[in-house]
Amino acid sequence: MTQHHHITNEKAIFTLWLNWAIAVGALALPEMAALFVPRHWIPTITFGLMLLLIIYRNNGRKLSASSCDLIQTICVRTLCTSALIMIIISIIYTRHIISLFYPEELLNMHIPYLTILILGPVATFYCLLSEIQGNNASVCRECIIRNGTASERGFLGKVFSQESRYQVRTLLVLSATVSVTSWVYYALYYVNVNLNSADHFFYNWVPSILYGFSIIFFGMRYFGLWSYYYNHIEQNPRVCMNGSGVRFLIFHEDNIFLSRTEGFHDYPDGDKFDTPTEISLSHSNSISVEDAADHFSNLTGLPAEDMSIRFMYKSTDMSGQANVFHFICCLPAKETINSTSVRGQWFTLSQLQRLLYNHELTKMLASEIHRLYTVTMAWKTYDADGNRLYRIKNYRPTFHLKGICDWDVDFNDSQWLEVARFNEDKPLFHLRKLFHRRQRKATQA
Repeated sequence: MTQHHHITNEKAIFTLWLNWAIAVGALALPEMAALFVPRHWIPTITFGLMLLLIIYRNNGRKLSASSCDLIQTICVRTLCTSALIMIIISIIYTRHIISLFYPEELLNMHIPYLTILILGPVATFYCLLSEIQGNNASVCRECIIRNGTASERGFLGKVFSQESRYQVRTLLVLSATVSVTSWVYYALYYVNVNLNSADHFFYNWVPSILYGFSIIFFGMRYFGLWSYYYNHIEQNPRVCMNGSGVRFLIFHEDNIFLSRTEGFHDYPDGDKFDTPTEISLSHSNSISVEDAADHFSNLTGLPAEDMSIRFMYKSTDMSGQANVFHFICCLPAKETINSTSVRGQWFTLSQLQRLLYNHELTKMLASEIHRLYTVTMAWKTYDADGNRLYRIKNYRPTFHLKGICDWDVDFNDSQWLEVARFNEDKPLFHLRKLFHRRQRKATQA
């Protein structure tokens, strides 16, 4: 597993600005380079910027969990696709293939393409695709497997989730604006003889000026965010917790025990259903099942023989200053909980599903249920390498929780989350698996 060196929350907030500056700067550089470099060198420069951005992204993954790859990945894909389009256009021109469609006297063989006319629409396309895919985008799913959901990563996780989407929308607006402006100017005013000062302004300077304004804008935005965090969030114990939390999901066969989080209506997860059994402790890197059972007994008053405890998984705040240990508690009967001071009600799996779809569960509980379901179905359907356990394509066993405390599956092993994503029922499974393994080794090397 990749080892991360955690940084402070304040520095992590400014990495959002740095990621934007470097990633979007890589998109702006080819337009500026076109002022000074011959056109046939632009694809090489674009590919070079793509490789440098990949190195920066991969180093960020190794050095810290406090990073988001979304805007960088969009820019990497934009640079790669744009460079390939430029190369194809150059080949069409140099091989005189373009002459089959247009008279050569109407063409300028020295200016086969204008960089922004390619980069702008490509960036717009990838931003739109990211908005449509949401958290189902491959980079987001890999991040969830690697670091957990936004709610599991604490305050920073929520900030990065929110700001990464805001950055994508900002890049979408900028790239769409530049694309429309440059193509309208191209259709109405551009003369394919040479590049005059007006051409350079629209095709080279406008993208760079907008990039410069975006640097200032995000700098001010993240300075304000850092100031708010420093003066308000850091002093709020419900948002910023330095220590360890222990949560217990209480099950009896296919039923789960939940209660409403009343009294916190001003909190984002206020007045929603959550487990009623969780405690806060001083920071610890591990908690044994025996210690967890003692904590549960102290919390509920139930003796050890009236319950079965198993470890589920551990989630860590992006700052590394806090973590949460998630446990499963199986009770022999529903009535067992009645002898305790814990209050709530039992829900069946179908009722739990409705609560989940209606967003009536806290985000932490929703993350726990999602992991529980994902790992369980992957374990019941495939082996650890993603091969089907049953020779029936797309077969899905019934989801049940009865006997979960005795199952031979490690919910803390992120490999099962990868199996749920890459398995034999997916198209081109073996080819994609080979590529994914090599990519992961290169990232963790």
